[in-house]
Amino acid sequence: MIVLGDYWYMMSPNESKCYRSLLPDVLSNLPDHVIDVILMRLPCKDAVRTSILSKKWRYNWCRRTELTLDKSHWITKNDLLYPTVKFKKIICQFFTLREGPITKFTLDIVNLENSPEIDNFIYFLSRNDIQHLVLHLSFDNPYKLPSSVFTCSQLRHLSLHNCSIHHSSVNFYAEEGYEVPTRLPFDLNSVKRFNLPYIMLIESYKLSYAFCLIKSFPYLEYLEIQLYSEDEEDDRILECLELQRFSDVTFNHLREVKVKCFGGTMSEMQLIKLLLAKSPVLVRMLIDRWFLEHGSLDTRLKILNEGRLKVELIGDAWSKF
Repeated sequence: MIVLGDYWYMMSPNESKCYRSLLPDVLSNLPDHVIDVILMRLPCKDAVRTSILSKKWRYNWCRRTELTLDKSHWITKNDLLYPTVKFKKIICQFFTLREGPITKFTLDIVNLENSPEIDNFIYFLSRNDIQHLVLHLSFDNPYKLPSSVFTCSQLRHLSLHNCSIHHSSVNFYAEEGYEVPTRLPFDLNSVKRFNLPYIMLIESYKLSYAFCLIKSFPYLEYLEIQLYSEDEEDDRILECLELQRFSDVTFNHLREVKVKCFGGTMSEMQLIKLLLAKSPVLVRMLIDRWFLEHGSLDTRLKILNEGRLKVELIGDAWSKF
């Protein structure tokens, strides 16, 4: 039987035999660019399985420019190998067969132990035009990024989970109560989107670290912040957010800001007003009022909307973000 759209057709034995003999020839004669499109639309694991279709397809999956290694490569009915062992086997095979650049790579594996193979693979990516890199790891201790990450000249998107950054030219030794650097020793001109998942407005030195990063992204267009603050205000926080401290800073490309877990404290209000004042091309600001008391909503909204931009307050952070 053959299915064509919404119709099906029962073939005779002779027709069925002819159809089966024709199919491998059709697959083998597809142009390379068509094969590449097909492989890109398949999950990585299924793309590898196409090697059995014909001799021409055997190593075509090695040309994929996007690669994802996640739990789907590890979890099987008879899961006998530890994730780290499996990872080493896959990487070894990949290095042997790989052809061409990799522009997008995702590593998202639970219980993967820290191993030199990860460093070696990131070094390999840095020399093969990587543009989109996602590392979601779950070591007992954060994974220390190798220096090769900082040599990825084409990198446009970087997402890190449970990773630590140690760059030879970046050292922060300041503790609470001391001065901290106001800017990185270099600007990251390629960074367009930045997410601060947990910024604490109760410790002034940590807030300084955060702004040190933000100020080093001169072409930033999208900023997302998740706040954490307490009812007790810290005068040092308010001083840290005073406009005059940012006289040399303007976010000339920032167009959208999202703020989560907004509670309406003075330090949070000052942070919002600072971003509004320093972002001349800002188009939209979304503020999650999850922790904002309804009684103070009108007052807070009036203060925020004193400027040129209408700020949107939303009630359910997780449905909007």
